[in-house]
Amino acid sequence: MERIDAKLAQAVVLLSRQYLLTDHLIETRGYVLREFERAIEEKRQALDHVLDVYNYVFALIDHLVRYEKIAFVLPRLNQKIAEYRALRDAMGELKDIRNQLQHINNDVENDNSGPLLGAVCWVSGQRQFIASFHDIGRRRSSPGIILDTRTGTFAQEFCYFYNDAYHDLGRAIEGVRTFNKFVNSQVHVEVDGKLLLKFQCLLCLSGPR
Repeated sequence: MERIDAKLAQAVVLLSRQYLLTDHLIETRGYVLREFERAIEEKRQALDHVLDVYNYVFALIDHLVRYEKIAFVLPRLNQKIAEYRALRDAMGELKDIRNQLQHINNDVENDNSGPLLGAVCWVSGQRQFIASFHDIGRRRSSPGIILDTRTGTFAQEFCYFYNDAYHDLGRAIEGVRTFNKFVNSQVHVEVDGKLLLKFQCLLCLSGPR
């Protein structure tokens, strides 16, 4: 039991740190979307704005998937509970997308209609913005987020379009935040009496003497 508890404590601490990294990325780099919007409004858009958006989204996907991977190796937590199912649903197929982007393990020459590196789409106010590269020599189109004309609402607020599929980044972010609150409500971890986190049973670790 002590071995399991120690593994759980370390995994929870790791999950917490990954959450901090993810949240910090969103808070410190999320401004690139707003800067992209301003550049368009002020008619000063440049390639740098597109590159910033791609770099932010690629890093965001990597952080989100890493968080999910750590969450699903937490011992003593039943992965069949509603919180795990909700996290899995919120993440969608981001893990597969992350692997494709990292390893380029899909065919470069393919029949997909979207840009080779996908497109980033988001909604700000009542306006939709799209960041994408133009693929030379190919018939590619940059898709937008679907607008429900009946309700006047968009299907997503922030997404990455890749391999002809929409991947809802806003939902993934919210899913990670919700799951993190759940873990913090279930697990406490103490190191030398210092409270770091919160399981229905209290876990205490002693550091090196």
